Amino acid sequence: MGNFLDTPVTDKETAVDQDGKVAYGLSAMQGWRAQMEDDHVQLLSLSPELPEFSLFGVFDGHGGDMVAHYAAKHIPRFLLDTKELVPGMPEVDVPRKAQFGFEKAIMALDAQLQQQPEVQSGQDQSGSTSVMTLLSKEHIICANTGDSRAVLSRGGEAVALSYDHKPYNPIEKDRIENAGSHVKFNRVNGDLAVSRALGDFVYKRAENIEPEKQAVTAFPETITQVRHAADEFIVLACDGIWDVMSSQEVVDKVRSMLQNGRPPEPPVEPHEIPEGLPAAEPPPPKQPPRQGDLGAVSECLIDHCLRLGSRDNMSVIVVLLDPRLMPKPEVDVPEGNPCTSATEGSAAGSGSADSGAPGGPTVAAATGASSG
Repeated sequence: MGNFLDTPVTDKETAVDQDGKVAYGLSAMQGWRAQMEDDHVQLLSLSPELPEFSLFGVFDGHGGDMVAHYAAKHIPRFLLDTKELVPGMPEVDVPRKAQFGFEKAIMALDAQLQQQPEVQSGQDQSGSTSVMTLLSKEHIICANTGDSRAVLSRGGEAVALSYDHKPYNPIEKDRIENAGSHVKFNRVNGDLAVSRALGDFVYKRAENIEPEKQAVTAFPETITQVRHAADEFIVLACDGIWDVMSSQEVVDKVRSMLQNGRPPEPPVEPHEIPEGLPAAEPPPPKQPPRQGDLGAVSECLIDHCLRLGSRDNMSVIVVLLDPRLMPKPEVDVPEGNPCTSATEGSAAGSGSADSGAPGGPTVAAATGASSG
């Protein structure tokens, strides 16, 4: 099946954490792909000197996982090295300085990636999208490179924090053609499905053209939103989610789970029942269901997208802005996994223990388990 498996890998890496001002839950699953190429960054505090900033990001690798892992590991340092964000800076300066910081950091990281031995030798030709949000007391700044996506729920309405970079978009297509490449089958040179990415240096070889104007560029597009009392949560996810759900559908799904708890276990379709088991009796789950928390919400969203037909790696971060939506632990967890169909299972990792926070409303103490 090419780079697809015969059956999906549904074990998950899941984490939750909160610091009194913001909370998050993340989950990542390999799914049908032969390799897990996603990575993520989640920092409640960007640094001890900058506790007022939080950073969250999803990196969706393709052609290998090296670039995604490198970006997730090193982007905080590159962002700090720009010196655009400084302690005690006025909030009015944050949007402009954060934009400059993201632009400098992402381009510097991409330049350093190009110097890595495995890239220089041609051994690694992978790439990765990148979508990150920086939270301050009064602002949300999103920097996007590629077709991962971030969306804000504001009173239940989906507010775009990023727009997908596809080769057929007019601005992207013009840049691709001006760099001597072309768009065929809605792909760069008939091959790459995104027009901006970290890595992918085979598409960045046009002579006498600066990195920002190469056919495929790492240069991010930034969007800033002023924080509002109606802001509820942010969802950052790779295209494995957005391939099967719209931004509003994701907001509706996550909001429903935050307000009403996890949905009941979906019915078992006949083709999902392993041979030898009676149709009326679904097989037991691989793992006990996860107690209700933001990690469980992320897991449920991934499992929902798997049932909708997503065949890609899937990574999701739910960043909670409104403490009134903090999930409550379930007193009686039903038999089976209420997030998944009967043939799917879930394994959860544990959350980190970062400290520090952006401003905004105070989040109540975390509830629910940090591991499945």
